[in-house]
Amino acid sequence: MAEITAFRPEHIDAVFEIETESFGDPWSRRSFGEILNSPSAAGFIALEGCGAAGYLIMLCIPPEIEILNIAVKKSLRRKKIATGLFGAALEYAKSQKAERLFLEVRKSNEGALKLYQKLGFQTVGTRKNYYANPREDALLMSLRVW
Repeated sequence: MAEITAFRPEHIDAVFEIETESFGDPWSRRSFGEILNSPSAAGFIALEGCGAAGYLIMLCIPPEIEILNIAVKKSLRRKKIATGLFGAALEYAKSQKAERLFLEVRKSNEGALKLYQKLGFQTVGTRKNYYANPREDALLMSLRVW
């Protein structure tokens, strides 16, 4: 199983590589640097062997935490890395006394939807045309922490 640790500035290049492999409209390196400097943000990185396997970034605005981004390297998907990252996020949420986790996901992302539902997330809304490249609605999902 991958080692889950805090996302730090030295991980930005590896995270950016996973980001560009995973998303049609990826965040920039600068965006990752900016979010790391935010006192409201937290993140985790999964390390497998000698490299990054995945990451999760969230924004904590009590009593809620929004998962801003999660991705796993394509060659390492379906190995419970995302589950490990969500486990770390849930522990963090509990430590912050957060009541709920929220995230958005593409309506067509069946693999992610299955994972989120398995973890207990429920669909609570839709965001029309939320995504670009390609244009698509997002489902807003929520998980009660306590």
